[in-house]
Order: sequence, then C-alpha cells, then structure tokens
Amino acid sequence: MDFALRLKGGHMGARKFWREYLPRLKYHNPSIPMIVNRHDQNQLPPTMTIYLRKAGSSAADPASSSSEPIAQPSSSRTNLSKAQPPTADERVVHIDMANKHSSHILEFFMAETRAVPLQPTNEEIAEMQALETLRKNAEVDRERVRLLRLEKKKEEDMLKRARAAGGMAEQEEA
Repeated sequence: MDFALRLKGGHMGARKFWREYLPRLKYHNPSIPMIVNRHDQNQLPPTMTIYLRKAGSSAADPASSSSEPIAQPSSSRTNLSKAQPPTADERVVHIDMANKHSSHILEFFMAETRAVPLQPTNEEIAEMQALETLRKNAEVDRERVRLLRLEKKKEEDMLKRARAAGGMAEQEEA
C-alpha cells in the first residue's frame, strides 16, 4: 500500500482500509508480507500493489524455494518502502484507492485475489455471544453503581447540611 499521511486528495479510503481491514488480513495471513508506505505527497494517488503467484509456479518446489525466507522491507512512514519489482512467477494487480470507500477497496481486493471470507466457528460464535452478554450486563451494572453513588452523595449532602445547621452542635453539648 502506498498513500499519503494527510487525507486531502482522496486518501481517506486508503487510510481506513489500512486501519480497519489490513490488521485482520495480516492476522489471518501472517506469512504474507504486507508493506505500507506512507508519504507527504498528496498529489500522488493512493495505490495498492498485490503480487499474485501464477498458477503454474509452486512455492512447494524445492528448487524454487530456499530454506531462508526472502528479506522483505518493513513499512515506512517516511516514503522509504517502495513496492518491490515482481519476480518472474508473479502477476501484479494495482488497485487505485483514490476517492474510494474502504469497503469498496476491500470488495475489489477480494475479487482480484479470489479471497474467501472466513466464517466464524461455533466456538467463536459462542464467544461473541458471551461478550455481548457481558457488554449488556456491564451496562446494567454501570447504571446500578451510578444510582448507588448518587444515593450516597445525596446522603452526604444531607449530613453536611445538617451539620451546618447545627444539629451536631446540640449533640456535642449534651
């Protein structure tokens, strides 16, 4: 991905994609290098470059793959991580992200890469439901605690007014 630090010039969709969708893509595809290059030139269009291996090439071939992984440049906030040139067995797809919503960029990405969205497992569904239940219970508990604190504050204010009116002074004299 290559986009500007500022949002002017149609870079908002690229930034939203980077913040919302790229972490999930990286989480589910940790071995795939994903390089983000940010720069100060808003006049340059935000682009995503995707390298896809051709169907005939296989990473499982012992002759084509080495035991050491290929060094990948890290992401950069100062325009230091340019897109690498493709190797002979890679097809390159460029996605122009200028003035596009992040969800449209994701749709185009999914179509070009033929990616399949993961469906949550039964365990994940149960966990999401449990988290939703906890969230609802937390709202109820917050309201209950707020009411208790309000009641305690009213009590303290009443005692403070009684002390100021001299109610405690009479008891001390006796």
